[in-house]
Amino acid sequence: MATNACKFLCLVLLFAFVTQGYGDDSYSLESLSVIQSKTGNMVENKPEWEVKVLNSSPCYFTHTTLSCVRFKSVTPIDSKVLSKSGDTCLLGNGDSIHDISFKYVWDTSFDLKVVDGYIACS
Repeated sequence: MATNACKFLCLVLLFAFVTQGYGDDSYSLESLSVIQSKTGNMVENKPEWEVKVLNSSPCYFTHTTLSCVRFKSVTPIDSKVLSKSGDTCLLGNGDSIHDISFKYVWDTSFDLKVVDGYIACS
């Protein structure tokens, strides 16, 4: 009788893990959010913007890219934090990131969205 109860409990736990998305598959790019705000600083009569890419999962992301159509900045941005290639920007030099931020200076904010990346859970 105890063996049947153990088998049943094991099946219930297995089913719970599978249906709850246990493991790396339970996190996705939707775990990353892009938040922009003005810092209050002005450079060459243009506002400075701070961008934060925040991660709500415990995992890290690699090769994370943003859509950054027509992105420009009056001030340089460290290429180890953000590097632009066409209409795509690579975050953190492609390395593992959890949360990352950078600042840029332009008249208006840009519509920056996460478009790609790989989940790196350990």
